[in-house]
Amino acid sequence: MDCQTADLWLHLALMSSDTNSSLSANDPTLPVPRQVDYEWMSLDTWNRMHREHVETARRGEAELLVIGDSITEGWRNTAAWGKYFGAYKAANFGIGGDETQNLLWRLENGAVGNLKPKVVVLLIGTNNIGRGNNSVCDVLRGIGAVLARLRGAFPSAKILLLGIFPADQSPQSEMRRRIVAVNASLPNFDDGATVFVRDIGHIFLEPDDSISPAIMPDFLHLAEEGYRRWAELMAPMVSQLMEGQPPSAPVAVV
Repeated sequence: MDCQTADLWLHLALMSSDTNSSLSANDPTLPVPRQVDYEWMSLDTWNRMHREHVETARRGEAELLVIGDSITEGWRNTAAWGKYFGAYKAANFGIGGDETQNLLWRLENGAVGNLKPKVVVLLIGTNNIGRGNNSVCDVLRGIGAVLARLRGAFPSAKILLLGIFPADQSPQSEMRRRIVAVNASLPNFDDGATVFVRDIGHIFLEPDDSISPAIMPDFLHLAEEGYRRWAELMAPMVSQLMEGQPPSAPVAVV
């Protein structure tokens, strides 16, 4: 693989994040807004959610920012969100269906605002694989571009980069294979000071590495039990980062 080091990825990300007409519209490092109406989310809804995030960013109150796609967005409907993260005036900037390029566009168009979070939690990339059909290296380039943007926007923040959560019921699926490949290379982004990478996907898997519908009803999005497991594992990590300490290694949660 020609994208083995974080230095190379970050170099590519910083270069590629500068809008360039030679880049493909599907390039994961090219900031673009959502351009497709889906049955489950219209463009009007996407734009309304972005405007709401921009207003939250303008107020600048959040100590904790979680940002990503529908898996992050789903925190809104859970009891775990307020219980574990409400004390941080947490802001949830997840929007369903987003790929890295959509997230980059949001960050460059108002989603930074006056925010000065102490901790940022990033989970992104599953839609680049499942919908965008990007290669493993391209997904990594996209994640690198988002990291570079976050580091520039929030220089004093600690960033917790989570491995892409497992998807598809079968461990042998192509989707799962690509997720594993991306996650295997993510630790190269961990600098031990600003960016910390933790792959917690094992907490959603059965002993045979399959996924139970009780955790992910559609083998992608989390049920309440999935969010509970995520919250109980991530809450200590967030607390440690708030105190300027590296987050603990992920362990099993039951």
